Amino acid sequence: MKQELQASGASRREFLRDSLRYTLLGGVAAAAGTLAVRSAGQECVNDGLCRGCIAYDDCGLPRALSVKQASEKRPYS
Repeated sequence: MKQELQASGASRREFLRDSLRYTLLGGVAAAAGTLAVRSAGQECVNDGLCRGCIAYDDCGLPRALSVKQASEKRPYS
């Protein structure tokens, strides 16, 4: 009976390995989709004034990224 089961389909180990592989692949795809949606749907909430904005730390808009890069090069005294 064991020979019939193994000959007719995948073993339990292969099934678990494939299930884990596709679950991880789905998780990576979901994470990538979430990041893509978050970055594509951003709008400036402070009329381009980045320094005092409440969303500055998580902002990925080009203007905020430019301000962050400039402040890393020349930190305040």
